[in-house]
Amino acid sequence: MHINLHHHAVSLCGEEISKGKLGSAIVTMDACNSENLPDLNIEPPDDIERNIPDWVFPTQQNLPTRYQSRPDGMLVMPIEGRSRHLDPKQIPPKDRDIHLVEFKF
Repeated sequence: MHINLHHHAVSLCGEEISKGKLGSAIVTMDACNSENLPDLNIEPPDDIERNIPDWVFPTQQNLPTRYQSRPDGMLVMPIEGRSRHLDPKQIPPKDRDIHLVEFKF
């Protein structure tokens, strides 16, 4: 029950973030259980993955610890004052401001 509440809260927060100015920055949501969310009237953002995509940390793709981290959410934005792109994949790795999100209650 606790995990279901957590997943519901993460999904609601992700849905709301996706509607705002940071919506394009969301790249992962661990609680995105797409088969259960429609029953809760929650529409997760498109193209959201449960694991950290390879393009986020391209130099660490072959590390054995690479897939051990699965934050509740991840936002990838440009560092202030550097090149701006709406698509986080287009931001050069050195210009990424990465925020790992963990929800606790």
